[in-house]
Parts: sequence; C-alpha cells; structure tokens
Amino acid sequence: MNGKILILFLLVINLFAVTAKVDKQNVIEGDNVAFSITASGGNIVFPQIDNIDGDNIEAVSSSQNISIINGNYQRTLTKTYVFTPSHSLVIPSYPVIVDGKKEYTKPIKINVVKDTKVDKDFKLEIKAKKEAIVGYPNIITIKFYQKTNVKIDSVALEMPKGDFELKQIGNEKDYYDGVYQVAEIKYQLIPKKEGIIDFKVKLKLGFRKQSVDAFGFIVAGMRYKTIQKVVKIKAKKVYDGLIGDFNISMKVDKTKVNVNAPVNATLTIKGNGDLNSLGEIPLNIPNATTYDNKAIIQNGVYIKKYVIVADSNYTIPPLSLSFYSLKDKKVKTITTKPINIEVVGQKVTPVVVNNTQKCIPTTKTIIKEKINYIYIIIAFIIGGVLGFLISKIKFKKVELPKNLYNRLLPYADNPRIKEILNKLYKKEKLSKEDREFLKEFFNENKRST
Repeated sequence: MNGKILILFLLVINLFAVTAKVDKQNVIEGDNVAFSITASGGNIVFPQIDNIDGDNIEAVSSSQNISIINGNYQRTLTKTYVFTPSHSLVIPSYPVIVDGKKEYTKPIKINVVKDTKVDKDFKLEIKAKKEAIVGYPNIITIKFYQKTNVKIDSVALEMPKGDFELKQIGNEKDYYDGVYQVAEIKYQLIPKKEGIIDFKVKLKLGFRKQSVDAFGFIVAGMRYKTIQKVVKIKAKKVYDGLIGDFNISMKVDKTKVNVNAPVNATLTIKGNGDLNSLGEIPLNIPNATTYDNKAIIQNGVYIKKYVIVADSNYTIPPLSLSFYSLKDKKVKTITTKPINIEVVGQKVTPVVVNNTQKCIPTTKTIIKEKINYIYIIIAFIIGGVLGFLISKIKFKKVELPKNLYNRLLPYADNPRIKEILNKLYKKEKLSKEDREFLKEFFNENKRST
C-alpha cells in the first residue's frame, strides 16, 4: 500500500515539475512581492529575470531541498525574485528547462492598492523639463517630504540608469515646509541618444518592528516601504558636438621674459553646456617647451593652465571652439587672440645668404668680419690642455639648489631635464635616481664652466 502511494506521489511531482507562487497577490503600494519558481529534477535552468512589467528585480535568492525516499532521489530547487510593483500587473509565464525539457510557469495576477497613510505621511516630487537635448544638461530637482511627527529608521534613494549621464549638483538641502521636513537634491542629466527616458526614482523607507518568535522571544527586525515616482523625458538631437553658449579667453602673466624664463598662460571657457566633453586641450607652440596641468571644471567654468619656456620669441596661437548655440539656433565658432611673447637675450639664428652662412643678431652684438685663425688654433690647444688638467681634478658633489626649477629651465631641451621639470611643476617628489642624476648633472656643468 505504501509503495503505491509513493509511486502516485512521484507521478504527481512529475506532472507538476515546475510551479510558481507569490507571497501575496493583493499588495499595498510600496510593499515588496516575493515571486518564487520551484522545479524538481536533476538539471534545472531557471530564466534570467531582470524586471517584471517594468519594475526592476531588487533581490534574487535560491534554496535547495534533496530527499531520498525508499532509495528514490529527489532534488527540488526554488528561486525567488523580489520586486516592488508600481501598478497592478500580471506576472507572465516563464520557461524553465528541467532535464532538457522546457516547462512553463502559470501567469499570476498582482493587484496594487494605494496606502493612504503613506500618501499622507510621505511625498516624493520630481521636477524636470519634459524635453531635453542630447549632449546638453537638463536640471532635475528631487524633493522628499516627511511629516515631522513620523519617524524613519533608514532611507535609501535609488536613482535610475540608462542612456544618460547623471551627476549630483551641490549638496542636499534640508528645510521645513509646513508640517513637512523636506530634503532637496538637484541632479544634472545629459542624454546620450534620442528617445524617451523613463526617469524612475525609488525611495526605500525602513521602519523598525518587533515580533515574537515560536519560543516567545521578542525579535527585532525591519519593515520596508518603497515610494517611487516616474517622469518621462523626451530627448532629441540637434548637433553632433558641443551644445550651449560659451565665451573663451587666453591670458598670460607677462609678455616679455628673459631666455628660458617661464610664462604662465591660463585658458578659460565659460558656458552652460557640457564642459566635461572638452577633455584636455593641448597647446602646441613651435620651438617652445610647454607643460600643462589637468583641466579644472567647476560651476560652468573650464580652466586649464600652461607653463611655456623658450629661448627665442614666440606666439601663443589662437584656440578655436565650435558649438551649437541654443540662443542663436546655429553653429558658432569663437577664438582666442594670438599673444606675442618677446624673449630678451634670445639665441642668434644662423641663416644662409648667397651660399654664405651669416648670423643675424637679435640682440645688440658686434660681429667681426675678419678672424685671425692663428688665435683660434692657439685657443684650441690651450683649451685641450686645460680640459685634460680639469679632468684629473676630483670635484665634491654639490647639494641641489633651492631654486632648482629656475636653474634647470635653460636646459629644458634635455629630455631627462624636461621630465624632472615636469615633476617639479606638478610638485611631485623626486626619486633617488632623479636626485643622483641632478647631482651628477650639476657637477658636470661645474666642470664645464
């Protein structure tokens, strides 16, 4: 008799190898629903469920039960998906593969009703323009209202994700509005492509609760409510580049310097568009060495600083910025003015005129037309002897000078020196190898002088 009952029981399990259920079908708005799928078999593949009718899955858990009855092995798996339904819906039928065979769950209806108490105690408000432009910031203001006589033990804000960039503006503001305490946060939303953006904000509220377990002990726990609000934003595309209205300027701290003395230049761009898309703007000047800092973008202002070193006159070239002007409804280009820098004591530049090399002096220098070659030979011999004697002298290592940056600037054409100058400019610590190199470098220069 018992054997017949067992066989009947196993047959019933095989007929219903996959089942689905929820912990409740009538749900107060803001409450979670646990949707569970149970399957029995050796090899079970559950569906990948990310959302149910537009409401995201908040948590997924699994459990397993293995039983052996009269030598018969039975494996049962349960997978539970937790979500917060924002409206009444029907959980669809989902496929589950059991031992290579596809089974389907039955649809389950969920009825969502409003919680009038929550509506009175808490409010969530979203303010945003219903139309946005791809690549241009759209300001969104989120306000959470809580009655002053209602206590909450935890608050968690869940922001949406999608084809847009989202960045908080400033800090949260807290103030009172009648019987409510208000928390206000502003965000900057920049759409990445055309289409409808479902901007859904969720606020999960936690309340402490106490219950009595089976042994009569008081158990502390948490009860959660979720408030959510959705705003639909239509994003359209008007231009494949920077959008907004801007002005640009380049300024220097001086326009006349000595040879290899630094000039500090500052590029400033102000506007109401996506300045982060500009990235790092290089400054290329022929026959000059340029160092730059990382751009700083704050409160609608882009600032990038450069240090320029050269041994002859140069010009900081104009920089151009093109963008679609929302004010003028057309593409505009703005440009900085070129800036001429005079270098005092600059190097003499050799040129060839009529197959004869001559020097054009840029400073007041007297060039003798006749050269006594005997003096050159004598000077060469004396220089060689002095060089041999100096090479036999041992020099004491010198300490690095305090004005190291300025001392090294005349040698900026040396790649190793240029690397160290860049570290000094960025206030980075010199390595042991750097310091050893500089000591040897100054020793060598001392010998040569």
